[in-house]
Amino acid sequence: MNGSRILHEDDIAAAVEALAVEASVDLPRDVEDALRRAEANESQARSRYALRMMLENALVARERGLPLCQDTGRFHLFVELGEGVSLPHGFQEAADRGLDVATRRVPLRSSVVDDPLFSRDHRGDNRPVLIHIDNGGPGERAQLTLLAKGGGSENATHLFMLLPGEGSEGLKRAVTLAVGEKAAQACPPVVVGIGAGADAERALCLALKSLLRPLGSRNDRSDLAALEEEMLRDINALGIGAAGLGGDTTALDVHLEEAPTHIACLPVGVVLCCHSLRRRTIEV
Repeated sequence: MNGSRILHEDDIAAAVEALAVEASVDLPRDVEDALRRAEANESQARSRYALRMMLENALVARERGLPLCQDTGRFHLFVELGEGVSLPHGFQEAADRGLDVATRRVPLRSSVVDDPLFSRDHRGDNRPVLIHIDNGGPGERAQLTLLAKGGGSENATHLFMLLPGEGSEGLKRAVTLAVGEKAAQACPPVVVGIGAGADAERALCLALKSLLRPLGSRNDRSDLAALEEEMLRDINALGIGAAGLGGDTTALDVHLEEAPTHIACLPVGVVLCCHSLRRRTIEV
């Protein structure tokens, strides 16, 4: 992209460092509030206790500057460029440098291996940052949002290539199946991100990006918002509950995003995030 302003690599590194530190030790208030509502409404004693421990964990992490979870996750950086803003050639290196400083500063566990198939030796850091670039940022600035996603919830990811005729009913069946199979291993209560349409890759990206929305928010389209509410009720009716102990809240929320797709296709990506939904946003 050509633009009148190129982000400086040092500013990028400093922003990623700050985002990674804050996201790792300070649970967002919308997530904490959702956990508090879940605890207040929980009818099962074991799940209510688990929710109380999750809230206590968040308080201790915030007060002592400790990681919210021993699995410090893979770090996704969502970049939304404003008008006339472009990225430097060394953007990836700058983001990685910021994450490396944050990893040593908190400190954070190294969660990345270089060789996924054979040696699986730890890198000793959390690089590389996984970067997603889009337009739509604030004028002449860029909005950076960092999401840290743990391995347990990542292993719960599903991609369904549905037939077009299956429509919204097929989507609901697929999502309920994915959550029913894996939510108990994804540190529930989970947040369920869903991407419908585009292609296989983009459907999963849409699902992942939907996790950035504040909990309790709804899709701007009324029919999709109603579908989010319906799926949230269906998922919580599964009874998996906090920490998989059985209870009223299996999911804190469900977010659905869609995009145009091929006439012969209906891709559906399902991405779960654990109760520790770690994200932060900054403008540079």
